[in-house]
Amino acid sequence: MKIRLEGRKKKICLLAAGAAALLFVGGNAVKGLRGFEVQTTAASLQTVEDRYTEEGIFTSGGEFRLVSEVSGPVKEVLVGENERVKEGDVLFTIDDSDLLREKSLCESALSGYRAKLEQTRIGQVMTSSPQEYLESIRQEAAAKEADYQAAKTVYDASRTLYEAGSISKVEWEQNKASYEYSALALEQVKGRYEESRRFLESLKTQGIDETTINGRFYESVEEQLKAQIKSQETTLEQLESRLKKCVVAADTDGIVTSLPVKDMSYIQAGETAAMISGRGNIQAESDVLTSIAPYLAPGDPVTVVLQLRNQDEMYSGTISQVYDYAAKGTSALGMEEYRVHVKIDMDESEPLKGKEGYGVNIRFLLYQGENKLVVPSSAIFEADDQNYVYVIQNGRAVKLPVEAEYKTTSQTVIKEGISEGQKVIDHVDSEGIYEGAKVYDGS
Repeated sequence: MKIRLEGRKKKICLLAAGAAALLFVGGNAVKGLRGFEVQTTAASLQTVEDRYTEEGIFTSGGEFRLVSEVSGPVKEVLVGENERVKEGDVLFTIDDSDLLREKSLCESALSGYRAKLEQTRIGQVMTSSPQEYLESIRQEAAAKEADYQAAKTVYDASRTLYEAGSISKVEWEQNKASYEYSALALEQVKGRYEESRRFLESLKTQGIDETTINGRFYESVEEQLKAQIKSQETTLEQLESRLKKCVVAADTDGIVTSLPVKDMSYIQAGETAAMISGRGNIQAESDVLTSIAPYLAPGDPVTVVLQLRNQDEMYSGTISQVYDYAAKGTSALGMEEYRVHVKIDMDESEPLKGKEGYGVNIRFLLYQGENKLVVPSSAIFEADDQNYVYVIQNGRAVKLPVEAEYKTTSQTVIKEGISEGQKVIDHVDSEGIYEGAKVYDGS
């Protein structure tokens, strides 16, 4: 009797195990049919704010740090320490010889490109084919090569004579400028010849008629020259701006309390040149990371928090200046980093009297918008410089391109690509999500 009972127990156990196995296999089969379970989130309209907090300091409205905005040899210091200055008074100048030489070369190159553009248009009318035009450029390159070799010979000789003290620096610099100009002119004409020749060859391989080849060739040559002219114009504007900054003036009335520039033979952009003490309103100052600086502009509101023992005091202010260059520093972890200096005018100065030098936390408003279409940042991924989201269509993951207006760690504002209420797959970094993958909404 006992043997029969044990046999029945074994059968029951085997049946139970078989049922469990069937349930497991069946469950996996159903899961395999349905695909990978995902969480989805509907795009919604929300108010979005993003703030960034950085350490700063209250400064008396009289302590202004003046820094050089260009690099170069210090030419002349026109003031001394403890000397009173007014806004606009020139404090020191930077030697602009190299910048003037660069400007001259840039102007020559610009004139050359403009002349070549006009010559190209005339050549298009006067020559019967691009081959004739290319031959004229080749001949021009040969002439420029001869000019370059002659200028190089004179330059090499004058450099030796200058080092020996046989000629003046002015004469040597004139020969150097002629050499640099001839080298630039030769480089330009060679580059134009090679680009035009390669483009003509590529047109011929397309099997199109000669009239079409001629039209496209001359259009390409003009576009090349126009692009080079635009580039030189931009460079010239930048050089003119830097030249103006070689004359450094006081940006406020006050007394020169420190003048590091007087001991410098060469100053780097971003180096402190002078400290000027005045009697203005109290300001807050901070150094922000270069990744944050592009989001800040004069006129932006900020909140300044003074942390005390019993409670925090909060003050409002407005950004008055964001420096247009960065200075290298060291992070708390000992890593190199670049920061941009920011000045803030406080809305109320009187309650802050006596708090000069106090450390503060400054909250910058980086982004603010109402009724913005928002999805979680974890639903966004990037491929080939394009942002995408995944949506579910017919049980499969399909990626849609979207344009992101602004991204925080938790939210991304979508400018276009999806609509309000449309569901997107969240946590797209999961290994089971890819284009065409079987998925189902487990939300």
